[in-house]
Amino acid sequence: MIAKYFIFFSVFFSLTSGWAGVKITEGEDEGMACFIITTPSATYYYQKEAGGFSSVVDVEGKDWVAWNRSEAEAYPASAASDFRGIPNMVFQSDDGGAGHPGFYKCESEQVDARTIRSVSKSGKWQWSWVFTEEDATMTVERMDPEHAYWFLYEGPIAGRFTPEEQYWGTDTGGPIFEFPDYYKTGGLVSQWDWAYFGDQAVDRIFLVEQLTPDDLPDLFGYLGNTEAGLASPDGMVVFGFGRELNAKALMQETPVQFRILFREGAVLTEAAHEELARVLER
Repeated sequence: MIAKYFIFFSVFFSLTSGWAGVKITEGEDEGMACFIITTPSATYYYQKEAGGFSSVVDVEGKDWVAWNRSEAEAYPASAASDFRGIPNMVFQSDDGGAGHPGFYKCESEQVDARTIRSVSKSGKWQWSWVFTEEDATMTVERMDPEHAYWFLYEGPIAGRFTPEEQYWGTDTGGPIFEFPDYYKTGGLVSQWDWAYFGDQAVDRIFLVEQLTPDDLPDLFGYLGNTEAGLASPDGMVVFGFGRELNAKALMQETPVQFRILFREGAVLTEAAHEELARVLER
């Protein structure tokens, strides 16, 4: 009997108070209904009908996604607005926009104290996000077998577009103080298991990780919002697991898992990069 009461109150506490520091409430972001997931390390704004994050805010209030809607989507101007988001999964097809802020292609529900599940209105796509105090993990549970997908991080590092003051790195090396210009070259293609992004004025990084490894190409570049490319007044980074040049999606498997998180501390030296790699490879 005591054990039964203990289980009851444990479940009640987790549902009413959050799970290990995770609290999910409801609100709006940029005019769209969303779940607001508050943790000690980040605040996530997850648009219900989009099935994607329109804002991911660090403990200093910097928004590393900063999606907003422009009057008219255009390339490259929308690098400062409509193009941003996580995971921006489905491109083209009847379900195009599922997983991308600003679209109305999904229905999302809170499953438990730390889990949100999204299903496309066609029923062909399904994924879930599980939140902890440190990170958020996505599982792609169902996909349209007729259409490949990708997992993208598109947003401004630390809330600003200043490539010359920023850096990035991957499991193959870092930190990297080079700035592939997406508008002019289409970005840099390689194969990575994880990547991080940082600003030299900010003492943290944002990290994306593919937990289910593959051999598919991945892509990275800085996309300015004008033809000036890196010299543009605004823009975003384009990072894609399973993305080829010319905006081609490549992923065709399920289940596949991804993780996003902030990690405190800048990674400005090779030694700091090597320490991060050791942590991630444990």
